[in-house]
Amino acid sequence: MEKETPTIPESSQPHMKLNYLRPGDMIDVEFASATKVRTKLQLIGFDSGRYLLLKQPNPKTDGSYVDVLYEGNPVVVRLVIEGEAGECIAFKSKIRAVTNFPFRLIYLDYPKEVEQRALRAQKRVSTHIPVDVTSTAVQEGDRKKLASGVIVDISTAGCRILFKAQSNAGNVTHMNIKINIGSGSQREPLTLSGQIMNQRKEVGRIGIGVRFTDPEEHITEVFNHLLIDTDFEC
Repeated sequence: MEKETPTIPESSQPHMKLNYLRPGDMIDVEFASATKVRTKLQLIGFDSGRYLLLKQPNPKTDGSYVDVLYEGNPVVVRLVIEGEAGECIAFKSKIRAVTNFPFRLIYLDYPKEVEQRALRAQKRVSTHIPVDVTSTAVQEGDRKKLASGVIVDISTAGCRILFKAQSNAGNVTHMNIKINIGSGSQREPLTLSGQIMNQRKEVGRIGIGVRFTDPEEHITEVFNHLLIDTDFEC
């Protein structure tokens, strides 16, 4: 299998942005691999223009990363800068060195370019979750199945669902719906309530944007069952 190298859009001016970093900050690191390998690591420090120093994952609690921790392996680093900056930055780098004694550390090349973007109110996570969507009428219990589809991205505010296009598909914008999510660990499907905010036709598919209407506590419970961590994205 060909190794997949993470990519990000190009940008510049890294030095001022990285000056916001402080030892102890947790940063998101994605390693080049045949499968997506992404985790959070603690920043130990950096030498501006030369390298960044990170703490290795703990093999006892985080598992083994030996297949991606080697000199020259490309990485993408993402982190949220708080305070006045209030944005997410990301950059491409490579592992310069890995040490295991006296401390387990990772040296990354200092980036030449940095991408930046404003923070979203809610962070979205890419997914592939099969669901059944039913309409919810005014009368309790009066529901009609619309279609089966796949959630392709999700946040605590809402999600985007794709369906196969049907010739008799009508406009469902503003419709109240129930999203039924199958789960092997649950006797009953997990459910989320929402309202369809937009509907777009693509080649052979229809996509809908949904705003969740459930209490935050219920959404968090469903996310925990699905092992979804929206704080992981920026």
